[in-house]
Amino acid sequence: MVFARTKLILEDRCFEEEPGTIEVKMRVPRITKVYRKIYEMLRGAWNVPESEIQESFFNWSKEKGQDKFHVRWWVHKDIDVFTYIYVRVDLHGSGTDEEGTVLVRIKGWLRSEYPQDTVWQRSLFYEMLRTFWHRVFYRQKREEFAEECRHTMIYFDSQVKEFLHRLQQGQEG
Repeated sequence: MVFARTKLILEDRCFEEEPGTIEVKMRVPRITKVYRKIYEMLRGAWNVPESEIQESFFNWSKEKGQDKFHVRWWVHKDIDVFTYIYVRVDLHGSGTDEEGTVLVRIKGWLRSEYPQDTVWQRSLFYEMLRTFWHRVFYRQKREEFAEECRHTMIYFDSQVKEFLHRLQQGQEG
């Protein structure tokens, strides 16, 4: 992430097709164990330290013997000086330790940020050079980064499904 007062941001969704979001919804036992395991899988799949994952929303309540929770994590993974992957993971759950419903939503973006703080960075000549560099050399790299984002999102999705299936079958404790 470029730290600048003003910057040009180019943003693409990792999955261009609608809806652009991966969803997993399943009925499983022991839903209270899902929170910690999903967080661990998130760190492992994206290969980021805890400092790169922000929990922006956390709501957990217990009503009539049922746990209900909604958690939102944001993953920030630096790719190079200008580009990073930004992923939002929403986890919803409700139920008891015997059975409940879990919903995991994953959405990702690829962002490139170019600082525009100095007079040089805001000049027409600099913008022409940056545009030329971006179109000729950097476009292919961004496509590779987007492919990495898609691949990692699909990998994380498969890990979540595998974990929830094992939980359904009583193999995960």
